[in-house]
Amino acid sequence: MSHPLEPTMIEFFQYNHWANQELMGICINLSNEIITASIPGSYGSIRDTFTHLLKAEISFLRRIHGTYPEPDFKWEENPGLSQMMAYETVLHEALLDTLQRVPATQNVHEEGDGWTFDYQARLIFMSVVYHGIAHRTDITTVLNNKGISLPELDVWGYQSAYPERFQSRVVKTG
Repeated sequence: MSHPLEPTMIEFFQYNHWANQELMGICINLSNEIITASIPGSYGSIRDTFTHLLKAEISFLRRIHGTYPEPDFKWEENPGLSQMMAYETVLHEALLDTLQRVPATQNVHEEGDGWTFDYQARLIFMSVVYHGIAHRTDITTVLNNKGISLPELDVWGYQSAYPERFQSRVVKTG
């Protein structure tokens, strides 16, 4: 069932996917030494951070639906970044579908040993984007520390990649 959705939320999910893909695409070509490196203050290695990002998106889907698309690899076998990059696209499509089908005010119910937690689905929708930004920052911090130059991965970089989505254009005057 579809419901009215402000297009900015869809664009936030599209941005999150774009930034994940851009950063994974850069990291695919790096040495294993860099991919497994970490620095104090970051989440962990680049590989571990991407794994954490994807597993979090799985958990977001599982919280709402009780299920999620299974990867075509086993996490225990340390999938390569190209496998994770392909799976990120599958998760993005499932999350975007969820955003479009699940009302933001729908209740999400969680239970644990001696606790329950009820909240609106919008909290998960916000978490998808915030969590992605936070951990991409960890990864870019490691990459910058290793001397690797990066393109703009913020919303302005996204706008430059897709100016038609924002009806943006630069006009030089004078």
